Amino acid sequence: MDNGGNKENTDYLMVYDEITDRARQRARDNHKQGMNCGESTFQAVLATLREENMTDCPLEAVALATGFGGGIGSSGNTCCALIGAVMGMSSVHGRDPSVPATPEERRDQLGGENGRYRLYNNMVHEFKDFTGTSSCAELTCPYDYSSEERKEFCRTIIGEAAALAVKWTLIGKERGYTHPFRYNIMGRK
Repeated sequence: MDNGGNKENTDYLMVYDEITDRARQRARDNHKQGMNCGESTFQAVLATLREENMTDCPLEAVALATGFGGGIGSSGNTCCALIGAVMGMSSVHGRDPSVPATPEERRDQLGGENGRYRLYNNMVHEFKDFTGTSSCAELTCPYDYSSEERKEFCRTIIGEAAALAVKWTLIGKERGYTHPFRYNIMGRK
């Protein structure tokens, strides 16, 4: 990425890389300690964002990700590292249901010109650019599920999911929700 020789921009990018690298390594380490993919990713994102004073969501919330392992209860559906990443992003960019809003305002908060879905959409597409799919079965079935090779493969994905979640959380805090959508079922740009 060209920073135009701007030292301040270079410094920001170095800090940005350091934060995402910290989340990536933490997620991989969590998995080595026996956490499932969703728990590993969600905990890493939460802990990293807490260190950056971006969320006060308690680490005990990681228990919410327990059922997502193996593509949700080992069903092979959506990669739970991706689910954990979305949960981590939502600790900063999630909506507060106690804030009064009309149904139209609530819909606009998600898919409108400044809707939060823009962040999540871009993160998911970047994840799929990295992995080729968001399906746990498609990612893991080429391996013996109990093998060290599959576990190491998943750790790479887990780390990348955590890094992407932190990256897009930081982008949202810095630039808001104005990014163009990539492919989406709403047909939005």
